[in-house]
Order: sequence, then C-alpha cells, then structure tokens
Amino acid sequence: MEWNRFGFEYRLDLNDRRLLQRLVQIEGYREAARNLVLPSHWRDRLDRLNRIRAIRGTTGLEGNPLSEDQVAQVLDDEDVGAAGTLDEIAVRNAGVAQERIRSRFGPGQPPVTTGDILDMHRLMTTGSDEVHNLPGRLRTHDVKVGTEALGGVHRGAPHSWVERLTGEFVAFVHSRRTREEHPVVRALLAHFFLVTIHPFGDGNGRVARLVEAAVLYEGEYNVHGFYGLSNFFYRHGDKYKLLLQKCRRCYPFDVTPFVKFGLEGFASELRGINNFIQTKLNRVVYRDMMTKALSTKVGKRRKLLNEREYSLLLLLLEETGPEDPFADEPSRRVPLLELLKSPFVLEVYRRVTRRTFLRELERLAQHGFIRFEHDSEADALIVEIDFDAINRH
Repeated sequence: MEWNRFGFEYRLDLNDRRLLQRLVQIEGYREAARNLVLPSHWRDRLDRLNRIRAIRGTTGLEGNPLSEDQVAQVLDDEDVGAAGTLDEIAVRNAGVAQERIRSRFGPGQPPVTTGDILDMHRLMTTGSDEVHNLPGRLRTHDVKVGTEALGGVHRGAPHSWVERLTGEFVAFVHSRRTREEHPVVRALLAHFFLVTIHPFGDGNGRVARLVEAAVLYEGEYNVHGFYGLSNFFYRHGDKYKLLLQKCRRCYPFDVTPFVKFGLEGFASELRGINNFIQTKLNRVVYRDMMTKALSTKVGKRRKLLNEREYSLLLLLLEETGPEDPFADEPSRRVPLLELLKSPFVLEVYRRVTRRTFLRELERLAQHGFIRFEHDSEADALIVEIDFDAINRH
C-alpha cells in the first residue's frame, strides 16, 4: 500500500452480472420481509437471534472463541463487567455498541460523524482491548496487520495522517458519488475504506462493521431487527480477509470483488430472515390445519385425524423444528427408529401394539400429513412433516 498515492477513489463494475443479480435479490427479499406484519414476540425473537449472530461474527473475526450460546449468556448476565474475562467484556461491549447504532441511526437521523466513529470505538474496546490502544482515541503509532497466507500484510495509514483521513472518510461517505450508490454498496464502501485507513490501535474491523450497520440503518435495510454482514463474514473469514487485501493491490482500488462478496452475504442474510418467517408461518398454519382435521369427518365413525394421530403430529412438529432457525429447510427429519423409541410414543401407544402405531403412521403419510424418505447413507427410513398438507386440507 503506497499511502502517498492514496485517495478515496475506487472502481466498481456495475455491469458485473452476478453483482446485479445480488442487488435484485436483496430488493426482493427486503420487500418480502417488509410486507409481513409479524407478532411482537416473533419480531423480538428474530431481533435477538440476529443480534447474537452479529456479535458472535464480529468478535469471532477478531479471535474471540465464545459460541453463540455463550454470547447469549453474556448478554443476559447483567453482572458481566470488570470481573468478566476479556472475551466476555468484548461481547458485552459489542452488545452495547449495537444498541447505540439502533438508537442513533435511521431515517431522519443525522448521518455518521467522526464523533460517532470515536464513540463506537470507545464502546467496543473499553476494558477489553487496551494494549497499544486508547478507547475512543485515534492511534498515535504506525500499524501493520494481516499475514502472507491471507493475502499479505497491510500497513495502515501513517499515524500522522490518521486524523485528516478520518475526517476525509466521513466526507467521502456523505459525498454525492457515494450517496448515488445502492445503500448496501455504500455501506460496503464505508467498511472497506475505514478498515483500510485503520485509524485505531485495535478494534478497526469491529468499528468498520458498525459503521456499515449505521449506513444500513440510514437506508432502512434493517428489516425486523438488527442485522448486517458480520455473521456472513465470520463464516467466510479467510475469504473476507483475502478479498480486502486483494482490492487494495491496485489504485484506484478495484472494490468489485469485495462488494460482490458483501452483496452475496447480505442477500444470504435477508434470505435467512425470510426463511425464519416462513418456517414460523408454516408451523402455525400447519397446527391450525391439524385442529381442523381433528374435527373433520371422513366417515360415520372416523375423523381425518384421531386423537393419537393428532398427538403424534404435535410431537413431530416439536421434534422437527430446525436447529438453525435461519436454515433453508423448514423442518428437521427424524429417523423412524428414533421416533419409535421416544418416551412420548411409548406412552401414547402403550395400550396398543406397535403394528397400530405403524398403521397410523402410514395413514398420516397416505393423507399427506407426513412423508417417508430413505436415507441411503444411514440406511434408515426418515419421517418428516409435509407442509404441502396445508394446501391439501
């Protein structure tokens, strides 16, 4: 990086087919989510999951080993403070910083300032990252980061330039050219240039990702809660670091690979939110359909579902909930043998034979409530909920 040539100039190939496809997908997913009116407890659940994933991602990229479950525990523990581990304090700080972004930015709010960036850094690093770093203060020493294995070593701006470049960065984010870009592209440009300048002793990546989130809030791209790209970048950490370095190798910077990668991630995050909503809706409507089937006569003495079959479907709904609520598939599959051995089935069917249980299971499949598949790898028969039953019944 030759800092004597540096300027806020970049090349972005807006004719790249994949880049345009991602922008179209983002707008489609965004509108689909915006048009849904969700119960408040769904919105709260979605927001909490997104916050946990974002905190896990942004801190994990800096080497924090805490899992999503551990992040959730730290966020719930009001006593985490100076007595917490450095990793716990970093997670708590990220949660506090998220709340500041949520309250500070959005439509009609003043755009990001240098003071905001310093405040983000203070919130992120106080008590956890204070070696060669002053929370809320620009660095006064030169730095280099990265490794040859991940694209090479990057040298941040000379420390004597940092104050000037940070001010110019804010002007760049609000410049006419940058504001003419798609809001998600603008957020990614802000991320790229701030982490390239590297204005702080530590916490630069986390602050860059917060600035990115602030720009997304300004553009109304945080549908149904807090989310951004930290989780995606964490799951593809090596590629994220390689692309940042790749885009710095020529000047003006060719940011197309990084922007395309970021757009892929944002489309993935929005798709995950839509999957979450669709999965919740599928299960609510399926349960209503079951209740209706319980009272629907198909013969003089037979209903579409009997009490045992209804209870069995309730069990399957409970057991097949996806472990990842953002998974593409709305249901987890259950091996038949696992179902046979479940305490619930053993209790409900204890007064009848196994043959009766299998016959009723087969009847549920015939009416389209469930389906069977053979897992050739495990050589096992799999049972899963068939949500197409909603349209059949």
